[in-house]
Amino acid sequence: MEKMKNSQLAKALTIALFLLALPAALSAQNLAAWFAKPANQAAYGAIAAEAEALAAVVRAASLSDSLLSKRLEEAARKRIPANVIVTTLAEDVRQYLQVSQALRIRKLQPVNTEQASTMVAQVSLLIRAGIEARELDASLDAAVGKLGVKPAAVSRAVAALSVTAAARAEYKLSIEESLSFTTVLVQSNLTDRKMNSVLASIKNFIAKGGSTGAALDAVMESVSMGNSEKAKGGSSDTTNTPSLKNKEGQTRPENDGGGEIPSNAGSGQGNDGGNNSGRGN
Repeated sequence: MEKMKNSQLAKALTIALFLLALPAALSAQNLAAWFAKPANQAAYGAIAAEAEALAAVVRAASLSDSLLSKRLEEAARKRIPANVIVTTLAEDVRQYLQVSQALRIRKLQPVNTEQASTMVAQVSLLIRAGIEARELDASLDAAVGKLGVKPAAVSRAVAALSVTAAARAEYKLSIEESLSFTTVLVQSNLTDRKMNSVLASIKNFIAKGGSTGAALDAVMESVSMGNSEKAKGGSSDTTNTPSLKNKEGQTRPENDGGGEIPSNAGSGQGNDGGNNSGRGN
């Protein structure tokens, strides 16, 4: 039962996070307008002052307080008590500031307040999914190193981290493994939307009798080797996903599930002694 729950969580995380388009606008009214509605004031007026204090902190980070009104809208629909949601809002703001700082120090947070708020809200979903600050930092740094200071770098970091979050939920990756896993994905030649193919590849490898550790190592090695091979060959193709190769260099055919190990991407690091996965052969 627990394994089934983890599998469902992994799938949900991947689908939800990949469907988030970072440039999309945050559609929510500001906090004052939300509390101005009689029904909202009646249900949550007792926490209006606390919510406004949190909103002031959000605005100081060049973000819109519609981040809070949107969360309050959700609370109202679910009939969450005021004293419960105010605690949630405080935690949300902590996460928003954490993400905003990570973006701002790399000059990645958009100048437009609404666009910045949308980006911060969506990246914050990764924090709720269990991604830690150092993982976010490492992913953003790797993405900037690959693409430069531009919104596409944030999209790439989010894509990689969403796959990592799903893999962690399914396969219990350690933080060190997650860091290596994410960095390899970011630096790979895979497109953002192709990154989740590694999840199917891991599943296929395990279905053939391989251990979880061996599957994760094989994915990272194959992705890394693929990137190195393309660099040597001068290839710029980023769409193909060759099959996994085993340790003897033989192509390991995948089943019809479509989950081939992408060997055309990565950082050029080898298995163990190179990818810092912490897993033995």
